[in-house]
Amino acid sequence: MSSANRTTEDAFQDVLLALFRLHGQVLHAADVMSADAGLSGARWQVMKVIGRRPMTVSQVARRLGLQRQSVQRTADGLCEHGLAEVLPNVDHLRAGLIGLSPEGRRTLETLQERQQAWLGRCLRGASRAELDAVAASLAGLADRVEKATSREQVDATGRGATRARRASGVRRRLTAA
Repeated sequence: MSSANRTTEDAFQDVLLALFRLHGQVLHAADVMSADAGLSGARWQVMKVIGRRPMTVSQVARRLGLQRQSVQRTADGLCEHGLAEVLPNVDHLRAGLIGLSPEGRRTLETLQERQQAWLGRCLRGASRAELDAVAASLAGLADRVEKATSREQVDATGRGATRARRASGVRRRLTAA
């Protein structure tokens, strides 16, 4: 298709394809960087979140935009391997806080050093201004998508609400954010 015939919708589809490709590459990189520590990128991501401060599984899930059950399985695996521990939660007796164990902190520090070197290689030649512009554009697109999706959910025919409920059940894979 010539550039004269391309629509805004075509350009948006290209953005989505590039984002999917980038997301897949980041997931793969996280898996590669964390493999020798016996981790997946998913476990590493949860470790990064609880490394800042202990949280409930539900809080971690909300922070990552994931379903609570998948984060619970990941947290359970981290605890089984001695990388995380359940801490008391004074605000909610039944929902303990998940925090890093001393071994988990050491592992996370090693992975973060590795990630810094990787980021240096990834960002070589990119300017902060370029990245700020990309981030602003993507944030604007995300807002548009959110608004359009909200409109689908209140679609008077009911079809939109059904599609939105079905889509919300889609499982997402954790990333090394």
